[in-house]
Amino acid sequence: MSDEQPPVPQIARTRRVGPLEYRSIEGPLSAAVIGRVADLNEGLFGFGETATQLAGFFESRRRLLLCLALHNGDLVGFKVGFEAQPRTFESWRGGVHEEARRNGVARELMRMQHVWCQEEGFQVIKTTTSSDNVPMLIVNLQSGFEIVGSFVNRHKRLKILQEKWLVTSS
Repeated sequence: MSDEQPPVPQIARTRRVGPLEYRSIEGPLSAAVIGRVADLNEGLFGFGETATQLAGFFESRRRLLLCLALHNGDLVGFKVGFEAQPRTFESWRGGVHEEARRNGVARELMRMQHVWCQEEGFQVIKTTTSSDNVPMLIVNLQSGFEIVGSFVNRHKRLKILQEKWLVTSS
């Protein structure tokens, strides 16, 4: 029997803004957290991804960061990303429950993610957005992202590639 314990998830920050509580979690995620994210993810996107599939994906990523928005303990938004390569962070997916939209939740989750990335020494954040997700494209552009390319995915949907270079003080 090994004395080695599995890594414990870290809550990097907790912040309350009005009725919402925001949390960021670094590293390995508990099954309960993954289950809640999987449920919201399915409700938002309908990709058919199970908690087990998401867990496998998350476990295979380096320097994972999950930002959560909760209202009275209910998960209403999330944003997850990871280190894609040294000093490059991939903001992989995020979403906000329909009833919690237009309250700055996505913007606050993004702000949390970007502050963490800057503190952790990342130089660039990359993200891919569906061309028909105009609200997210606008939030990204207003937050300093630039459009750097596009492609059509295997489902024949146009995707927009965006990058944001982080300014670090020396």
